[in-house]
Amino acid sequence: MFSNTEVNPDSPCPTNSGVYLAAQRYSDKRHLEAPKVYVPPPTLEYHDGKPSFRVLVTPFTQHSTQYGNPDFLTALVTSHQLDLTHSMLIWQYEMRRSAQYILPFLLLGPSSSAKDPVFVKQTGVTLLVAVRSTRSLLTRPTFLDPARFPSSSGLATLTLDFDHPSNFIPLVKSTVRAINDHLEMSCARTPIQDINDVRGKVLVFCESGNDRSPLLVAAYLMIVYGVDAISAIHIIQSQRFCISLTDETKNVLLDLQAITRAERQVSGSSAGALTDGVKERVPPRILGKRSLDDFYDPNENMNPGSEHTDCTQVREGVAPFVDVFD
Repeated sequence: MFSNTEVNPDSPCPTNSGVYLAAQRYSDKRHLEAPKVYVPPPTLEYHDGKPSFRVLVTPFTQHSTQYGNPDFLTALVTSHQLDLTHSMLIWQYEMRRSAQYILPFLLLGPSSSAKDPVFVKQTGVTLLVAVRSTRSLLTRPTFLDPARFPSSSGLATLTLDFDHPSNFIPLVKSTVRAINDHLEMSCARTPIQDINDVRGKVLVFCESGNDRSPLLVAAYLMIVYGVDAISAIHIIQSQRFCISLTDETKNVLLDLQAITRAERQVSGSSAGALTDGVKERVPPRILGKRSLDDFYDPNENMNPGSEHTDCTQVREGVAPFVDVFD
């Protein structure tokens, strides 16, 4: 028989093999941790010794206007394919201090890149988006305020503030719409024929560029391009290798993935009902005010004796039961 007695892991291993040895102390805090999310490595293809990968996107049509102009978003996705070259072979530690292109019009990096006027001017950034913690704003109200940066002169600025990752989803819709509206206004021509028609560039940043700001960029990829949560992480990490997403953040992306898929199904079915289910509408009949003719029949017998006759002609009902002894 084995004993349930726990032994201190720091003590030497007992000679009795029947004693249970606890490898890790039990703690109730482990039940409060977010579920583990495993992100497998992407499937890479090597061309001339350079790793690259292609993101498979399920085609869908933008119908909803809550994230921007559907026609613009459809043209934006069509004009740029997600065929990316992985940076794992050329990545260096010093590159974490600068911003990297995730999309031709979207950069991700730390706050030091957003504060650098030379970098902002050389890259042609037109919109600075800061992803901040509300706890930091309680002690420092001007924490990472892009409007106060010397580099923001003449540029548009935007902030997204949340404390816990669970508070992120209700706020991301308005932020993504603001980014798309800014990009649409910067286009050289509409509808766009090429990705170069989008003149605007967006720099999304947080303090390190590795935790909060990648969450917003991943959400943008999922909403606009329709990729899943794992593919969005692969895209970002292929260009900025130093990102660090917690399990709570990954679970938020999985929740957002389910929400966006449900929204596409609802908007797609609603649009199909409007186009395919159009039926001929019958104009409603206008009911006028009723007159006395609607209540009285002109052919009705009005003889004085007929009243008694009508009263006596009563239709007999059917008894609910019949007594068999009668």
